[in-house]
Amino acid sequence: MVSTALVATGVAQLLLAWAALRRRGGPGCWITILGVTLAYDSLVVAMGAAMGEGEALEALNTGWFLVHAVLTPLAVVCGALLLGPDPRTARWAWAVAGGLSVLGVLTTLPGLELEPRTWADTLRYTDAGDAGAPVAAVLAILALLVIGLVTWRRHGMPWVALGALAVLVASALAFRVPPLGNLGEGLMLAGLLAALRDWRLDVNGTPVPASAAR
Repeated sequence: MVSTALVATGVAQLLLAWAALRRRGGPGCWITILGVTLAYDSLVVAMGAAMGEGEALEALNTGWFLVHAVLTPLAVVCGALLLGPDPRTARWAWAVAGGLSVLGVLTTLPGLELEPRTWADTLRYTDAGDAGAPVAAVLAILALLVIGLVTWRRHGMPWVALGALAVLVASALAFRVPPLGNLGEGLMLAGLLAALRDWRLDVNGTPVPASAAR
């Protein structure tokens, strides 16, 4: 039952990623990469029980730890680019995302020791020494929430903030019900796409939030 729900979540995340890719200009391509990253997690967990314990599933989960550490901070870039086409904002966002990626690698990968764990009808490999929430990912979502609040106030678009809030709440609940984390990530992705759909082209053909378009 849970595995089926995770398949649906992963497919939905891929569809959202595809929808973002079809939006020309702005952060669409980065939202797509983030969406594929999130779908990877959902689908790997969904397939775990069917694959069973072994090297193949362990390798897929090892890949998830690496991809999650490096690419989750893209959420900061996706949100910041929705503030508008300001090169300074983009440079700031990439610097923050890069720093969080390095932090994620340094705090996640050294000493990583995976062991199989089950929850309901799901199976995945997790870090045997897991001490709690990944610091870099939490900081990335908090940064996205701040960006979302600014976007809401400046352009009247609440979607980024609501998506970031959803993933924060879901992640907190995921300690007891792990699949809620995947659902929250899907809602975050939906929020980014909803904000992207509110963009328009200005007189120079540059994608900007609808409230700034002329």
